[in-house]
Amino acid sequence: MNRLVTIRYSHYCEKARWALERARIEFVEEPHVPVLSWIGTLGSRGNRTAPVFVTDEKVYAESTDVLRYADAHGSADKLFTGDAEVEKLEEHYDRHLGPTARRAVYDDVLRLPRAQLAELLGKDAPSWEKRVARLATPIIGGMIRRGLRVTPPEVKRSKEMVERIFAEVEDLLKDGRRYLTGDRFTAADLTFASLAAPVIYPDRYAEYAVPLAGLPPAIKDVVQHYRKTPAGAFAMRMYAEHRDAV
Repeated sequence: MNRLVTIRYSHYCEKARWALERARIEFVEEPHVPVLSWIGTLGSRGNRTAPVFVTDEKVYAESTDVLRYADAHGSADKLFTGDAEVEKLEEHYDRHLGPTARRAVYDDVLRLPRAQLAELLGKDAPSWEKRVARLATPIIGGMIRRGLRVTPPEVKRSKEMVERIFAEVEDLLKDGRRYLTGDRFTAADLTFASLAAPVIYPDRYAEYAVPLAGLPPAIKDVVQHYRKTPAGAFAMRMYAEHRDAV
């Protein structure tokens, strides 16, 4: 059976999960606690980051590679259409929106009460990892903060980048197109919506994290801000039309 090694709430893992489920490819998800996830990813012959998708033939250690696998082996319409603009936008969002959307909220996430943060870190992970997460929450949080450069200057720059990318998406949509590259759903749309998830927090994404209602006001304010933007509304529509039905 195919295996998807994840950190449950990771938006990159959500990107891969969405593509596989959309393509109706069978797999078993193996969630892990951040940092402890290295056991699962490196043990599956990937790198330290999640997701890692393991098949009988090959290991795919990048979320974009999982999208291409879904195109090659699934039953859904192709995400990569041969259009260079799709490839360009997918790479742009993967390289720039993914890291910055995550960092834009992580500072507040890492300030959650210890029990709530431990719950998030251990979401659906093996029981022994959950126990470690509860005992070592400050240590894991500190490693995340250092590893992802969650510092005030970097958080500020990340929020500026998210604003810039959302403005770019708004510009693309001004001509009335339904999707980022025209009249059909592609890898560009899936990648933008999934990697924007930490700042728009659709209900389907919240299933893999914690309920929005339980998050602190600072994060709720970020979510409400981005949901009200044209790009945020577009991402929420992508979830409603192309994710919730999967």
